[in-house]
Amino acid sequence: MSTHANTQLAGPVRTEEEDVVLGQLVQVILDDIWWLIAIALSIVAVAALYCYVAKPVYSADAHVRVEQSDNTSQALTQTQTGANISSGQTALPTDAEIEMIKSRGVVAPVVQQLKLNFSVAPKMMPVLGNIAARLATPGEPARPWPGLDRFSGYAWGGEIADVDYVEVPPALEGQKMIMTALANDQFELQAPNGSLLLRGSAGQPAQGNGVSILVNRLVARPGTQFNVMRANDLDAIAAFQSSIQVSEQGKGTGVIQISLENQNPERAAEIANALAQSYLRQHIENKQADASKMLAFLKSEEPRLKGDLERAEAALTAYQSKSGSINASDEAKVYLEGSVQYESQISALRIQVASLEQRFGNEHPMLIAARQQLAELQAQREKYADRFRNLPATEVKAVQLQRDAKVAEDIYVLLLNRVQELEVQKAGTGGNVHIVDAALRPGVPVKPKKTLILSAAVILGLIVGTGFVFLRRNLFKGIDDPEHVERMFHLPVYGLVPMSAEQAVLENSFERGGNRLRKVLAAACPKDATVESMRSLRTSMQFTMMDARNRIVVLTGPMPGVGKSFLTVNLATLLAHSGKRVLMIDGDMRRGALERCLGGTQENGLSELLSGQISLEEAIRHTETDNLSFISCGHRPPNPSELLMSPRLQTYLDALATRYDVILIDTPPVLAVTDASIVAVHAGATFLVLRSGMHSEGEINDSLKRLNNAGVTVQGVIFNAMPARARGNYSRGYAAMQEYLSA
Repeated sequence: MSTHANTQLAGPVRTEEEDVVLGQLVQVILDDIWWLIAIALSIVAVAALYCYVAKPVYSADAHVRVEQSDNTSQALTQTQTGANISSGQTALPTDAEIEMIKSRGVVAPVVQQLKLNFSVAPKMMPVLGNIAARLATPGEPARPWPGLDRFSGYAWGGEIADVDYVEVPPALEGQKMIMTALANDQFELQAPNGSLLLRGSAGQPAQGNGVSILVNRLVARPGTQFNVMRANDLDAIAAFQSSIQVSEQGKGTGVIQISLENQNPERAAEIANALAQSYLRQHIENKQADASKMLAFLKSEEPRLKGDLERAEAALTAYQSKSGSINASDEAKVYLEGSVQYESQISALRIQVASLEQRFGNEHPMLIAARQQLAELQAQREKYADRFRNLPATEVKAVQLQRDAKVAEDIYVLLLNRVQELEVQKAGTGGNVHIVDAALRPGVPVKPKKTLILSAAVILGLIVGTGFVFLRRNLFKGIDDPEHVERMFHLPVYGLVPMSAEQAVLENSFERGGNRLRKVLAAACPKDATVESMRSLRTSMQFTMMDARNRIVVLTGPMPGVGKSFLTVNLATLLAHSGKRVLMIDGDMRRGALERCLGGTQENGLSELLSGQISLEEAIRHTETDNLSFISCGHRPPNPSELLMSPRLQTYLDALATRYDVILIDTPPVLAVTDASIVAVHAGATFLVLRSGMHSEGEINDSLKRLNNAGVTVQGVIFNAMPARARGNYSRGYAAMQEYLSA
């Protein structure tokens, strides 16, 4: 039971293979960590440069409050009925007011007032111009940077061009014109095609070719150019409409925020406030216009209502004079009170219907709703009157006269009150819109968001750098993981020879010394870590040779430059130091040069031996290293492959195998020529030398195929020139070995 529970609770177990893959991925990054860092730093540097060069953008906002409107045309009805005639919408009119703020009627005055329909900007050199402008003092034009003065026309910061207006013919609207500063505050304006439009002076209007302009102030070096563009009014309004942001602050609050962004903080606040004032001004004008229309209508109704009142009062007075005092019963009083209410509501609704018909027409929702309510009230009045049909006729007549007089008086008094209110509203500046907060000068820019940009640049740099490392590893760099070769080609890696700093010193010394003898690393620096790795290789090879059919060892590689000759010379030296009788043969009759390491010349070597020009004894040379003999490549023959296919090669190798413990043959590259395959057929062991990071899988596979097709079995691989940070499990072994040898 317990065991089962533990099994359920156990998390996923990561396999050893997954650990290896993860370790390899990490090692790939560590191997090219400087590439990753360089790319990441480059991207961050570009982002930082952008943050510095990009002009800061400031945001200013103003707040207005929209209150529930009591429509002037409904006020008379509301007082009488206590209800409001509407089209079914009861929410605050915020959405409509937001669209009103962005409407052309509100925006256009701001565009004209703040001169947003044209732009004047100095001609700046990309990137450098923005940097120079940041460093310059306004009003003090800066000179070009050293070496850049040959680029004429560019501004370098500190220039001022205050333009009051620009008017152009329709053909030039939206076109970029060039204004060039001249000496003595003069300037000239050119069309987009370079033709001269006009010349003028600062402070004076200038006209020419249908263009007029007034430059109030011009501070710039002679020759400095400014880009001038006068937009079409509709385009300027549309551009400004798209640049403003209007939204309600909280649902149902009625508070609207007007936001605007600009590179100049003072300008941003100025435009936001101008837009709020324009909206408020238009709202007041609309309210005053509505009040004027309603006032005119009510005044036109005043004589009629006054006449109705006078006639109702006269009829009531005449009836009282004729019939005496009126003593209404309780039932008649109830009828009087109810009928007065109905008639008052109906009369007020009739006035409202007439007003709505004048303003909106017959299909407006508010007019339709008012007519429906009027019909309902009239029907209710008829039903109410039917309840009192049994009253005496004289009493009904008296009550009706009293009702008519009361209703006429109430309606007329209400009309007079509304006329006075509308007079005040028409003359005043009030309304249901108020500016709550005026826009203030912003102190901190909202763009560019430097922290966000730099953070994103760091993340992007790491992603791009990591991607480049893996792409470079897969596309541009060969295999440098010995374990990968073992898994892919099922060949053992017999040795890993690291890069040697001492060998680099020896090479430099040889190249500076002309034709002096090239020193062998195993003899010159026996304690070097590279030499120690080749001692391990020597031991592995000796165990392999125990089961080999002969004592001949061939070293070859896919292409030149893998280090075959270096390994051959040093392995031969180490084998000789261990007491083995060693013969080293330079089998590269095309480009061989092993004699530079052991002394002597190329002549009387392998080519002469195989061509029958010299004997075997004449070809063998003894070196300064005990137990080490050498056969050079000889002169370069015209037919190296044919010589190697001669039966003499097999005869000489059989004879030499009885005289030496080990015969090492350095051969040409497998993929370049067939020489290596021909020689390796006679060898007891063949090793493929690979240089770390130099070969693709295809190259290695082609090399093995060529050798296998020739009947050669490759015993294993030797990895040469391993970097200090070797990958995989081998890295720990090398690190430990180097630490041990340096102790």
